[in-house]
Amino acid sequence: MTTWSIAPSGRWLLHGGEPTFLLADTVWAAFGGPTENEWLDHLELRRRQGFNALLISVLPIEHDRSTGTRSPYALRDGAVDFGAGDPDYWAVAERMLEQARERGFTPMLVLLWNNFVPGTWGSRLTPDHVLSAEQTETYVRETVARFQRFEPVWIVSGDDDLDDDVALERYSSVAALLREVAPGQLVTWHDTPTARMPQPLADSGLVDFHALQSGHNEAWETLPADLTRYYRGLDVARPIINLEPCYEGLGRFRGTARHSAADVRRASWTGVVSGAAAGLGYGAHGVWSWHRRGEGFSAEDVHGAPFPFSVAAAFPGAEDVAYLRRVVDAERLWGLDAAPDLLVAEPSGAVAGRTPDGTIAVYAPTPFSLTLGGVEPDGLGVTLHDLAARRPDAARWTAVDSGIRLEQPEFTGDALFVLRPVHSGGE
Repeated sequence: MTTWSIAPSGRWLLHGGEPTFLLADTVWAAFGGPTENEWLDHLELRRRQGFNALLISVLPIEHDRSTGTRSPYALRDGAVDFGAGDPDYWAVAERMLEQARERGFTPMLVLLWNNFVPGTWGSRLTPDHVLSAEQTETYVRETVARFQRFEPVWIVSGDDDLDDDVALERYSSVAALLREVAPGQLVTWHDTPTARMPQPLADSGLVDFHALQSGHNEAWETLPADLTRYYRGLDVARPIINLEPCYEGLGRFRGTARHSAADVRRASWTGVVSGAAAGLGYGAHGVWSWHRRGEGFSAEDVHGAPFPFSVAAAFPGAEDVAYLRRVVDAERLWGLDAAPDLLVAEPSGAVAGRTPDGTIAVYAPTPFSLTLGGVEPDGLGVTLHDLAARRPDAARWTAVDSGIRLEQPEFTGDALFVLRPVHSGGE
């Protein structure tokens, strides 16, 4: 099995020693949801599309859960009892990971969704599920012993605000334990859109790369760039991934709209071009909770009813993010960093980034002409991608006094421009 590691630059990920974009499908409820045939069909679909990782919560997400999923524990006298749940849960989980690894997927396993940790907003919703320090250590040691052979990426926290000292101490103790019992395997954290990991923790040895959540609510368009800017500004350079941009089909603004494939493209590409270019998570509303037709869903008032998993798996956004991965790998864009000064008087929401070798990427959410300042037009090659159609297009550009003008694309969707001196061979 090949493994993931951090490039010497600290800016992107290596898979088997080669720069590779990590593209993860969100199947949080996988261990408690699919039948074996459903799982194998889903793995084959995502393998063919180009995904190479899977986001799974080891324990059920109690505040966001479809009613048909299984659990490895039960509540006894107001506390979690790991000996009283579905007796087949762990054996099924191991078999699922074997099947995933056989098809080239890296599991990314969340150990502690915030419901199980004291001091979190989730623990206030489900206080009976909070684990003691002793329970936590036993559970983590047993989980690592069970799943370590699948060479996962370990995710310490799930959907946490990272603003409570008690919770941070618990998560930090788990991250330190992972360094002891899973040496060499990558560790990250999953947080909320409002969270900012404290710098002493972010720059410590308890995290290998930053996994952001720009999320699903009012700031879904701007947070991919804003969060990336915060983490890029820390002292220790680490790869950055937007692990949870808006989910396709998820309800937002409490019933006024649902996120579309175009929303997912905008959030994903805005983050990548702004510097979260090491990877991406994708979610479809119904797949992540493995929702079946007719089931209940605990957060319907917030997110809307999920679509049946088989319907959601076919949403077009999965093909869009698969195309994103192909473009990033082909154009060698893993080292992008935000370059906002390149864009001259740009009100449309376009973003620009530059790699260490000088390659420029510009994401345009709507088709307007764009002016880039300080760009030398001589010997320049420009590639244009029609992102909604998932295909290259013919770019047009002209020299202007301040640099170059990228002419308006002749399609109505969003676009990616890649600018590189024609004599450059990349990194």
